[in-house]
Amino acid sequence: MSDSTRPEPFSHYVDTRKVFSQKGIFEGPLAKERLERLRELAVEGPFAVEAHLEFSLDKRGRRLIEGWAKATVAVACQRCLQPLELAVADDIRLALVSDEEKAAALDEDVEPWIESEFRLDPASIVEEQLLLAMPLVAYHEQQDCTIRSPSETALQGSVAHEKDDSPFAVLRELKLS
Repeated sequence: MSDSTRPEPFSHYVDTRKVFSQKGIFEGPLAKERLERLRELAVEGPFAVEAHLEFSLDKRGRRLIEGWAKATVAVACQRCLQPLELAVADDIRLALVSDEEKAAALDEDVEPWIESEFRLDPASIVEEQLLLAMPLVAYHEQQDCTIRSPSETALQGSVAHEKDDSPFAVLRELKLS
């Protein structure tokens, strides 16, 4: 990491004692292998993650991590279980703190990132932010889903039932004869 403002590719880890004072900037794609929890949600299909993180100290001495993350990931639709391509993006504004007590003392303008060790994996920050930005339940639009909703199925069943002869039609015929 240098003092220049040009972004570098994502390191496997950064030293928290140095990266903030050196104003580290990391940008670029992240390999699927580095994002284990996000990879577990993915199904066969696109998987691309790109991010930009800047490490700095603010006027109050807070260790800030700012930037953005975006991803295109194929996940299983919760209705039909077929692949669904999701585009997820998040703006990142975190303050690195060492424990819960310091996290509680932060202003509302930043979220805490709790890390008591000196080694920090920037990919874990990106992954966590993308997981938080994902919808709780992902599914296709109604017209694109291969499974119909229960109300559609019931409506079609009642129409089909009207077209079929009633099971009592035979009794009606016997009574009339």
